[in-house]
Amino acid sequence: MKVFRKDKKGVSPVIGVILMVAITVILAAVIASFVFGMGSKVKSAPQAQFMLEDAPDTVEAGKDLFYATLYGGEDLKCNDLKLQVVDTSNGNTYLLTWNSSIDCFVYKWNPTLKKYEMYAYGDAIKDGIINIGDMIKVNQTTSLISSGTTLEFRVIHIPTSTVIYDGKVFVN
Repeated sequence: MKVFRKDKKGVSPVIGVILMVAITVILAAVIASFVFGMGSKVKSAPQAQFMLEDAPDTVEAGKDLFYATLYGGEDLKCNDLKLQVVDTSNGNTYLLTWNSSIDCFVYKWNPTLKKYEMYAYGDAIKDGIINIGDMIKVNQTTSLISSGTTLEFRVIHIPTSTVIYDGKVFVN
């Protein structure tokens, strides 16, 4: 008959070795992720503050609707942006994308008129960068938006799918 003593440990040395190896592998993986910068590749959206103002033109085809001036935050790369204009009176949404061949943001090509129905341009953004102080002029070439309408204007950062600016402007 065997006698069991209470002072003997019940943990096998093999299990102890397996636990030590597992802890070592986990620590090595965590340290390697910091050393090789795996955690630093997360891209963040730029910061941007715009000032919106109604254009002095009357709201009609071929005239500027409103102006958006970048007055704070970071310089913005046009290829990384989409501009969204929403007509709050009817919910119509116009998504303008950067066209580097003509240096402006454009919405929907109209084959009959042979021009874009809406575009956003600026004299200073010819280099594809919107710098602090640059003004974007939003213009409609067809009668999409009527006078007396509140428009929502959003700037969307494409790489992070983040809205970096959201504001409203009333156009007369």
